[in-house]
Amino acid sequence: MFGFGKPHFLGIDFGTASIKAVELAVEDNQPVLVNYGQVSLADLEKGVPPQGRSYDEEIVLHLRALMERMRSKSRSAHVAMPAFIGLISLIEFPLMEESELQEAVRFEAHKYIPSSLDDVALSWDAIGVHNVPGGGEKMEVLLVAALNKEVARYERYIAGAELTIDFLELETFSIVRSIVGQEPGLVLLIDIGSRATNLVLVEDGLVRVSRNLDIGGRDITRVLAESLSITLERAKILKRSGKDFLMTPEAALTFPALQMIASEAKRMLASYQTKRPGVQCKSVILSGGTAQFTGLAEYYSNALKLPVLLGNPWRNVKYNPKLEKKINEFGSSFSVALGLALHGTDMILKKKEKEERFTKSKKKFSFKKFLSKKI
Repeated sequence: MFGFGKPHFLGIDFGTASIKAVELAVEDNQPVLVNYGQVSLADLEKGVPPQGRSYDEEIVLHLRALMERMRSKSRSAHVAMPAFIGLISLIEFPLMEESELQEAVRFEAHKYIPSSLDDVALSWDAIGVHNVPGGGEKMEVLLVAALNKEVARYERYIAGAELTIDFLELETFSIVRSIVGQEPGLVLLIDIGSRATNLVLVEDGLVRVSRNLDIGGRDITRVLAESLSITLERAKILKRSGKDFLMTPEAALTFPALQMIASEAKRMLASYQTKRPGVQCKSVILSGGTAQFTGLAEYYSNALKLPVLLGNPWRNVKYNPKLEKKINEFGSSFSVALGLALHGTDMILKKKEKEERFTKSKKKFSFKKFLSKKI
């Protein structure tokens, strides 16, 4: 309570099927897993919340129950909002001063945001300059927006659990932070959640293009249930059983949701490579609870003609070896919560690195000064 000890960073992911949370600290210059937990929202997915409470009231109750169970040491949270409630767009501008750019961004934002800018939380970041064929140099600006009422809603969730918000972002950036990191080159991230799928083109660790599709894991579950004449619960179990419904010769099931994702991925890649003809996508990374659906990596590798990998958000996080089996079961389903907590640990590590560089340069300067005196 007096500021001693290791700082802890709590990431909270409000998914449609569950709320997930991860707590990280830093040890030996590496993020270390301190705590994790999740609470199912299956009862809310079915329709009207019980006891006559509103959906938002139920979310707060579920979050409070999760926090009580975890007993997190951090009382401030890094929070993500679903990608489908926000907007991410890459805009090009002629080279200009930052003071001019701010006004230009707000003017251009009207073309992408249907609501009044007074109703929107808007942020932007100049991420680079590149040559446009026949158009000279252009500045690239990443525009991010979400309705103020949505931001306020997540602030109420956190306040209702007696926490404070330290950081709020769209889940797209959290996923990229944990799954892709600073990976060089162009990669396509396909994150298949329960309700929605997020496709993100990432170049040298920076988000370039993001698309959301209103299809997800529950659509795959529904196809299994209807095709095999079984209950949704049984279909969920089958989906996780390891049985290959995609690539085996006897598999006769068609999954329209997966086909739509492949079509959108092809369109995104073709469009981006038209603008940047010298850039080739080197791989596809799968994330989300459905990423471990047996045969999915091979299915998309065939459809997109690219290597397809399963994302591993735990790769740079230290954890108790006893949790290895559980971590493998989770796969990339905790990628958002991890990415949020990593935002905090990254800040600590960068600060340490900066201090160490300063200390080394100071020692080097002092040593040179000492030598000069001796001479």
